[in-house]
Amino acid sequence: MSQDISAFEHMRPDLEAHHRLEWVVFHDGHLIDVYPDFDAAASDAIDRFDSGPFLIRQVGAPPQVQLTGGMVFTRADA
Repeated sequence: MSQDISAFEHMRPDLEAHHRLEWVVFHDGHLIDVYPDFDAAASDAIDRFDSGPFLIRQVGAPPQVQLTGGMVFTRADA
């Protein structure tokens, strides 16, 4: 997870210039994709990486809620 956070921080200026308020998924220190909303990002991350670890962040948004490792996201259509 720390490599995902480092990768996000490294790419933050470019992401904020081109994808402000969109959502991104990082896995193994790599940007996987950019998404229009959290549900799309989380659904794709779960489909690709099951229970993780992976990082989902909204680009340019102030940190508000930190989900702990014990929290589970379940898609509404699952």
